[in-house]
Amino acid sequence: MASPVAHDGVKYDYGNLRRELRLAAKRSSERCLFHASKWISEQLNSLPKPASQSHHKQHSGPAVADENRRLDHFISDEEEDKYLLAKAYFDVNEFDRASRAVEGCVSSKVAFLCIYAKFMAGEKRKDEESEMVLGPLDGNVTANKELPLLTRKLEMMLHGQEDTYLLYLYGVVLLKQRNEKQAYQVLVRAINAYPYNWAAWDELKTICKSVDDVNRAMHDLPEHLFTHFFHVLASQELYHANETVHGLIDSLADIFPGSTWLKSQRALLLYHVKERIFDEIMQADPYRLDFLDHYSNILYVMDKRSKLAFVAQVASATDKFRPETCCVIGNYFSMRSEHEKSIMYFRRALNLDRNFLSAWTLLGHEFVELKNTHAAIESYRRAIDVNRKDYRAWYGLGQAYEVLEMNYYALYYYQRAGALRPYDSQMWAAMAACYEKMNRPDDAIKSYKRALSGSAQTTNSAAAPPGGAAYDGGFELNTKTLIRIARLYEKVKRTDEAVHYMEMCLKAEPDLGANEDIAAAKSWLAHYEKDRGNLGRSLQLAQELFDAGLMVEDSRAMIRDIRNQLDMDQPR
Repeated sequence: MASPVAHDGVKYDYGNLRRELRLAAKRSSERCLFHASKWISEQLNSLPKPASQSHHKQHSGPAVADENRRLDHFISDEEEDKYLLAKAYFDVNEFDRASRAVEGCVSSKVAFLCIYAKFMAGEKRKDEESEMVLGPLDGNVTANKELPLLTRKLEMMLHGQEDTYLLYLYGVVLLKQRNEKQAYQVLVRAINAYPYNWAAWDELKTICKSVDDVNRAMHDLPEHLFTHFFHVLASQELYHANETVHGLIDSLADIFPGSTWLKSQRALLLYHVKERIFDEIMQADPYRLDFLDHYSNILYVMDKRSKLAFVAQVASATDKFRPETCCVIGNYFSMRSEHEKSIMYFRRALNLDRNFLSAWTLLGHEFVELKNTHAAIESYRRAIDVNRKDYRAWYGLGQAYEVLEMNYYALYYYQRAGALRPYDSQMWAAMAACYEKMNRPDDAIKSYKRALSGSAQTTNSAAAPPGGAAYDGGFELNTKTLIRIARLYEKVKRTDEAVHYMEMCLKAEPDLGANEDIAAAKSWLAHYEKDRGNLGRSLQLAQELFDAGLMVEDSRAMIRDIRNQLDMDQPR
């Protein structure tokens, strides 16, 4: 087994860690905590491959022992049967039926599902009563009417026991009732009872409203791997990036080398600089609407729906008839994929101010979503009339003309956008794609190379622009770009350069794992080495593809051909 990675002086046993994560994902899934189960499963699958760990001695690690096996067992077959029925109801959103099916059951997971289904039924009714977003019944006017009953039930069930999942649910109910102090204590108990309960960690982070809150929480929490994940998550939510947080991400990435979640956290920590500034402005002057549309663009790009909804409510309560307010609300509806409503609000902004730049550009984006290309082009042109330095409008025009397969026009507009954003890899990649369609491979290669250098610069930037290039680590774009460059070199018969860029693509594998781009590079190189007679390297690459379960048919056929050829070359 591979030598466990040291983290804060502690060595982790990958085998034990893998077993604990599997069990935690299963427990969360059985209780219908789907987001927690998904997150844990993603971290589980980001660990190094077991096959690469088979030649080393195992070491004992600090993984939590399962002292409470009753979390997994049923008291009777009858309760298990009822649980299966209730879970089936829950999975199709029949929450009241699910709760009734297991009423009176006492097995851990069955009791949890009974209470959780009743809670979800109350949430569903609350949403139905709230009617339209930003309507008169939205917000605190309507409440989950099941909460008082659930509170009493949970208090009775938790008397004298520390069931981590019931404690988590009790914490959620307390938070819904705005009892944050008691909710914090309950969630800390849930985490100490079972540190792999990611749902509890995720809920705890909502209570930490400052860096001081996070630091205080660290004293109450167990010394555990998930504590470090929580520290990273809570810091990112607070836009707090320092050497300690980045060091934690580096250490966790050593243990979970394939974790895209960790890469996302690193990217967001850099990107949040602009958001933090807007947050400070809102706190200092909550009734200021100037440039609030830009803030909503940032929240849109970062997929912060709940925060964007909050900003929309604040703006609407301040002044409904400001173009900034209309753009914020329009962005919110766009995030919900309600593009017709979004267009209505952007048009309302333009009725208030025909020269409001953001509204024209955003209106163009919405028409693109609805595939109304001609209306999108007109909107972008109006945006450029207002401000010729709006690179988003130039880029939008390029996209619209590319959809119409008018590549010369598209290239012109991409070049204008690129002149305004010379280090934005998205612009250069778009130009390169146009050059490819125009059968200009040399120009396409130059543009893709600029995209590579721009990607690295954007990745390290602390202020990536909204609507521009907010990349998740940069490497994923690099592999696609490297493949494109190699293919183009192959097209112009410059095989040595093609090999060089395919080899460069393979260097991303330790960070990304085996993805489609890396698989394509391996397949290409395997065929290339086979044609050159380098059968050993070709067999190695084909075997790696087959072991990873990628391009299975092609790799299997190649392995068979190479082995046949090797057998024929053997002396008799």
